[in-house]
Amino acid sequence: MDRRTLVKYLAGASAAGALAGCISTEDPSGNGDGNGNGDGDGNGNGNGNGEYEDDEDWPTVEPEGVSGEAELWHDLSEGEQDSFDSYIEEFNDSYDITISPEAVSELEDQTTASIPAGDGPELFVWAHDWVGKYYENGFLSDQSDNLNIDPEEYFGENANSARYDGATLGLPFAAETVALVYNKEYVDEAPETFEEVLEVAEEYHAPEDNTYGFTWPMDAYHVSAFPHGFGGYYYDEESGELGLTNDETIAGFQYVIDNVWDYMPADPGGEAQQSVFIEGNSPFLITGPWNLGNFEDNDLDYGIAPWPEVEGNEPSPFTGVQLFYFAAAMDEDQERADSAIGFAEWYTTNTSLIAEQADKHGFIPVHNAFADDGEESGELSENLQGFSAAVNQGNPMPTAADFQAVWEPLETEWFEALNGNKSVEDAMADAESQIQDAWN
Repeated sequence: MDRRTLVKYLAGASAAGALAGCISTEDPSGNGDGNGNGDGDGNGNGNGNGEYEDDEDWPTVEPEGVSGEAELWHDLSEGEQDSFDSYIEEFNDSYDITISPEAVSELEDQTTASIPAGDGPELFVWAHDWVGKYYENGFLSDQSDNLNIDPEEYFGENANSARYDGATLGLPFAAETVALVYNKEYVDEAPETFEEVLEVAEEYHAPEDNTYGFTWPMDAYHVSAFPHGFGGYYYDEESGELGLTNDETIAGFQYVIDNVWDYMPADPGGEAQQSVFIEGNSPFLITGPWNLGNFEDNDLDYGIAPWPEVEGNEPSPFTGVQLFYFAAAMDEDQERADSAIGFAEWYTTNTSLIAEQADKHGFIPVHNAFADDGEESGELSENLQGFSAAVNQGNPMPTAADFQAVWEPLETEWFEALNGNKSVEDAMADAESQIQDAWN
């Protein structure tokens, strides 16, 4: 697929398009004192390849007077990891700091086991929903007083994704959510309503030929758009109350069972659903930007669109913000902590790097340089427009520690309803009971 570059910066220019939430367009006020727009040789910023240029109004924040080492854990896909490693290599070559990345499978298990034992990293990468639970368990470090930037100046409201109970526990670098992906061999353009989606699904659904009208991982994260869209919710962060048994939540789940499930492969798991679409055997898939590499590797002619309205309702998926988390190890060694902060600030303020990540991997920028200030100075790729529009439709995942106990019972009981073993009402009542037991 011939993809367009996200943006090639011109002097004083910002990218067009409102991205992750209500991003402000303030100019930096002096806390980011990078010394220019160089070529990645240690005297400035940028990735040095000339394809993605820096925004001179937003100089990359460079570490000054810092030397040392720090460890960073992540669970990125293969393609994302290749880019990530190249950025870390560039940073290590440019400054007197060595960041050691490590790809870690089962990142939650590894961090919850290693950090309390004193064996964890200074930084790790994950979406923002672990903030509350990890902070309350003592796994994170408050670096509010040690940053060289004001996160709100660079990331607007998205800075709050890395805060909990007044503590600054990381820095954000990208937003993500799931959207409607369509195969252009089946449909020329994105449907405007879900009723149109179902008409296409009906036309092409032929399980006997291994072709399905719709594919959609049925885990609680991917399916969240419909309960939210019908006016329901899983968990209210302000009140701390569950909403699984609300009529609106149940109506959203019920719509999926009554109208969509029959067009899908019998296995609700993500791998089974995605593989059907990637093999070209379905017109639609609900997924996030992490699958872009798979689509292009398989030469799919695809498009990405926000969620079509359903019965007059706008679906609203859960959204996440990817963070560099400040792990508890930063409290043990100030030199290593400063090295970790130096890298995190460099990475999250580097506009050329962010543009490249957006273009190659669909990472939706949260840096204010990419916010819409009315300047028609660049354009988003079509793929990124679809995902960014879906983010603007969405609901941020709660950060409260209690919310982490919601996922497993909800998903287990939702699958019971999906497979016809329970009504949605009974399944959600059982899920709420299990969650309340876990809280107590």
